[in-house]
Amino acid sequence: MELYEANFILLRRLMPSMSGLAGVECSQGRGGLPLYIEIVQQDKFTTVLRMYYRLPAENGGVNEAPDIHVRIYHDASVAEAVAGRLRGRDCVAMGRTGERCLDVRWRLNRFLYKWLRYLLHRQHLFPKR
Repeated sequence: MELYEANFILLRRLMPSMSGLAGVECSQGRGGLPLYIEIVQQDKFTTVLRMYYRLPAENGGVNEAPDIHVRIYHDASVAEAVAGRLRGRDCVAMGRTGERCLDVRWRLNRFLYKWLRYLLHRQHLFPKR
């Protein structure tokens, strides 16, 4: 739970007003790629969002990566990465065949923690509206 709490705190620094965000928002940090956050679902107690970069694909299209889905529990002040695509592999908190669910959750949430720290270092911010 400590990791989920830390992720919540970092997300609050990245998005000071979570309730003011809607649809797809973009942040251009210092010296890096634009970060996109899409609000997938939002209600009184939870928000589900998707975080990703838009990278050029080999076929000339766009590849959205790392593509992390995060569920934020406002009443408990925790944020949990529930699914994502890391290094070309799909990771879902339910786990893949042969992988323990807790291992997948740990990997996703540890990645989210490190990525959020990096994004804040690069001065990404989704301002209050």
